Amino acid sequence: PALAQTQCLVPVNAAATPVVSAAAEGSHVLKASPGCLLATYVYNSGAAAFLMIFNSKTVPADGAVTPIECVPVAAASYQFINFAPLPPEWFSTGISAAISTTGCFTKTVGSGAFFHALVQ
Repeated sequence: PALAQTQCLVPVNAAATPVVSAAAEGSHVLKASPGCLLATYVYNSGAAAFLMIFNSKTVPADGAVTPIECVPVAAASYQFINFAPLPPEWFSTGISAAISTTGCFTKTVGSGAFFHALVQ
């Protein structure tokens, strides 16, 4: 059964799944179904960019987008999003992430990123 929004309120360690990149990449599907984002970080090995999180079971194509979260990531550095101590962010469709080189409303996928997330 699909995860219900109210299930995001259970303790952080209950049924939480870590999701990580297997290689350097520009985007990653964190969860391909409805769920909760507890925390995420990205390591950006390239030039300054933006970490974008989408309510989507796929990563949107480059171009105009409306992310749920968008935070700047300096060159060769980390950026974190953490919803502790709760409630986490609810995503009704799925959870995907991308590193973009062009602001919060236009996605131009970058490369050389490492994604890590904790999802339910």
